[in-house]
Amino acid sequence: MTSSTSMPSTIDEQLRLIIAEQLAGQFKGDIIGPDHAEYERARTIWNAMIDRRPGLILRCTSTSDVVAAVTVAREHDLPPNVRCGGHNVAGKAMSDGGLTIDLSGLREVTVDAGRKLVHVGGGCRLGDVDAATAPHRLIVPAGIMSETGVGGLALGGGIGWFSRKHGLTCDNFVSLELVLASGEVIEVSADSHPELFWALRGGGGNFGIVTRFTMAAHDFGPMMRIGVSVYEPEQAAAALRGYAAVVPTLPRNVGWHAALKHDMPALPFVPPEYVGKRLLMLVSMWLDDADDDQGAEMIGRLTEIGEPCIKATTVLPFAAGVQRLIDTEFEDGHRYYTKEAHVADLADEAIDKLVTFWQDMPMEGEVEIIGLGGAIGDVPEAGSAFSNRGYLLWLNFAMRWDDPADDPDYIGRTRAIVADLAPWTGRGVYFNMLNFDELDRVVEALGGPQKYAELGRLKARYDPENLFRMNYNIPPAAGD
Repeated sequence: MTSSTSMPSTIDEQLRLIIAEQLAGQFKGDIIGPDHAEYERARTIWNAMIDRRPGLILRCTSTSDVVAAVTVAREHDLPPNVRCGGHNVAGKAMSDGGLTIDLSGLREVTVDAGRKLVHVGGGCRLGDVDAATAPHRLIVPAGIMSETGVGGLALGGGIGWFSRKHGLTCDNFVSLELVLASGEVIEVSADSHPELFWALRGGGGNFGIVTRFTMAAHDFGPMMRIGVSVYEPEQAAAALRGYAAVVPTLPRNVGWHAALKHDMPALPFVPPEYVGKRLLMLVSMWLDDADDDQGAEMIGRLTEIGEPCIKATTVLPFAAGVQRLIDTEFEDGHRYYTKEAHVADLADEAIDKLVTFWQDMPMEGEVEIIGLGGAIGDVPEAGSAFSNRGYLLWLNFAMRWDDPADDPDYIGRTRAIVADLAPWTGRGVYFNMLNFDELDRVVEALGGPQKYAELGRLKARYDPENLFRMNYNIPPAAGD
């Protein structure tokens, strides 16, 4: 068995030529080496803190391209990184000198409106899916930014605006087309390879490359009713106490999230004099018909919490509006460092520590409190690889800056506040949010030793040589 910690082989010019010759006539995508005109763009990912130079990028356009790329990877012992949207904070899409299988050419979305099914190419972004489903007044529950890749998000769980009503993205899987390490293409569903279906719902890219997701869609929109209340720093702690008190009482068709912003962006509901200021924003969302009077009343009431300096309710298109609200705040090309923690108790002392950190933090970005619960808890803990479903609130420190000289200070500050909040945080961490300094938490992210051991046994069955290991890796269980 290949070690999960061994470094990938380095691809030199001679090996690149051998691979190009091997792929001739069967690979229709782009073969991108360091001398290719597209190389710099193709190797660039969301987090500018990650600056890696792969030896070869194979940009696929079809399932058969992925099969060919996996075959090359296996035959030359090149454990591949797999790129979809390139938004993984730890930069798992790239390695220095290694092979990247790039799925960005697989971006077709087909909507079966009658059956409420959506077929999503393995390289799609969330915006691709939203644009295809909106004309049919449908949504697929996904994330919170249009540029996020579907593949990485969904295989690690997939939390987003609709999680409280419709569950995680992976909870809405119907079937998946999967390329195994052997090169075999299989269809995975609750009826076909059910144990692998269980593992793919939260176990990440450990078991193969998904080239097509078929997901359940739900009636919605295309408009969404949202409410926004904004608070000066002096009012933030009181507003968060009100938020913490009300969140547990909300029905599952209401989402409510908090963002302690370093600087307020120019959003449609923010007057110009508040743009650029350090402010707390609470955003509530009615996850049913935007014209529902009950929704208008509920969302309006949530904007009255505390003493806001701005409060507004509005109706925006979900796909072209709400899903793109924070795209510009977290655009490509900045240095990003994130920490996520599940909240066991948003107590007064925890709020005070959080606000004190936020009021002084020099980094750009925001501290997010994400209201979850609802349908996420409908799936039993043992029902999928995704774990730690029982928490109502998640805390995410989404920090951003541009000067590499600030890395030690800003990373240290973020680590320190997470440590300070440990008395109020819970067990586990979101698999998709594991950072470069948290790779020892994979077992914890996957629910503990028992579930991790079962995933290891499945890994031994479907990828015994651990070809797919350039990720948050689950090594094959010994003896299986």
